Amino acid sequence: MSMPQDPVVVPQAPQAVWVERLFWVFALSFALDYRAATSRADGGGMGLDQLVFVAMACASTAGIVLLGWRTLLTRPGVWVIGGWGMFLVFMLLNAFGQGVDPGRSLRVIFPLFLNFAGMINAHIAGCLGVRPGRIVGPIAFAACLNVVWRIFHGFAFKGVSLDTARVEVLSSANNWIAAFIGASLLLRRPLRPSVFIAGAILFGGIIVTVTRALLFPVAMSALISSICLFLLVKWRGLSATEAVKRYLPSFGIGAGAVVAILMVVAVHPALIERWNERLFHHASDRNIAKDISWLTREAEASAIFQILGKEPVHYVFGKGIGNTYYWDQDYAPEFYLVYPEGEELGMEVWFAGHSIWTYSLFSGGLIGLCTYISLFLYIAIASLRAAKANASEPGPDIWMAFLPFVAVCCLLSESMTSNPLDERLASLICGLMAGLPQAFFVRASWIHAAAREPEPAGEIPDESPAPEAWPSRL
Repeated sequence: MSMPQDPVVVPQAPQAVWVERLFWVFALSFALDYRAATSRADGGGMGLDQLVFVAMACASTAGIVLLGWRTLLTRPGVWVIGGWGMFLVFMLLNAFGQGVDPGRSLRVIFPLFLNFAGMINAHIAGCLGVRPGRIVGPIAFAACLNVVWRIFHGFAFKGVSLDTARVEVLSSANNWIAAFIGASLLLRRPLRPSVFIAGAILFGGIIVTVTRALLFPVAMSALISSICLFLLVKWRGLSATEAVKRYLPSFGIGAGAVVAILMVVAVHPALIERWNERLFHHASDRNIAKDISWLTREAEASAIFQILGKEPVHYVFGKGIGNTYYWDQDYAPEFYLVYPEGEELGMEVWFAGHSIWTYSLFSGGLIGLCTYISLFLYIAIASLRAAKANASEPGPDIWMAFLPFVAVCCLLSESMTSNPLDERLASLICGLMAGLPQAFFVRASWIHAAAREPEPAGEIPDESPAPEAWPSRL
């Protein structure tokens, strides 16, 4: 992530250098995370490698908080940090009060604590004057590394091949990379090599894993980034002529992607058959009414409503995070048209489900559901407010102000059929996106403070305010 000079100088606090270093440690703490083997997942244990990841995340967060705890009450970021913190306390007490196995509840809630840590760390970094680019850079590196690592790990250690690669090698960072690519292509100038590297990694992973669901974040990224480009023109941060020109590189990149796909197909023709199967699934040939993946989601949602309906009071506070549920067995006859006869499907499930919405309702009731909705709304609104506040003096980092909005929309595009926040890295990144707007609010405060405080006549303007003046600007 190259760092062109920003015309608005936000002086850094003395602690910012160490905070930035610790931020790299935090962002990379789960960059080498992967899906554990089924046997280990069922046992609920962690391997030594994952304990190291946890130690890195906890130690770096503790260091950042120790260095920047005085900024935690800075608005507006304090509201999302405080609200999410209270939600986590509620979820733990709710699970304990309903007798959920502590091992299971702690395992399922852990990604949500990483989300909390991400909010805190990005908030403190922004308040101490760390530039947005130095917050986004480690996230982009960690996300791309995880995609490559999971594919390598699957092929090297899980016996996965090009003919069988699926969720075993699928990274939870893909939807964020899609957002990064869309925002970079339309909102950032000049284009940097990072966007082409990220594009190759994302689309290479999509082709190899034959994942239809990732087409939704890609389409959402293009749509929402276009809306952000329109808003930037409306707020006079960019001319309409320049906005139209920004679509031109997308056509060239699209043509390059088509050529790359044709080359991959030429080397491994079986991928075409797998994509044909995944896209058009031939449900009528198997005598099933719908795609099997969608049927499993329906079965899960149907059972969750049955469980909550037995005691309607649970619609308020749920059954507790980590509690057991099942899949509606009325769907079993259709399952066994695809799966081997006798295989146990959805008999006793305790992980965080296949949809953010149904599992938030199951685990936390309407309280949980409304909290998730509030989190996503906060990220989107804070992102747009931060972008608007900086549009008068956009600077080279302005495209990153829109990134949380694009990212949360890409995440939500998968929310009906998957639960990205069940994954440690995805939840960590979501928290960082919630904290990122704070850096732009701090920058905007310096823009407006400079406008309110003109230099006295005859004095040379000070373009680099002294660091000791920093706290009074927040």
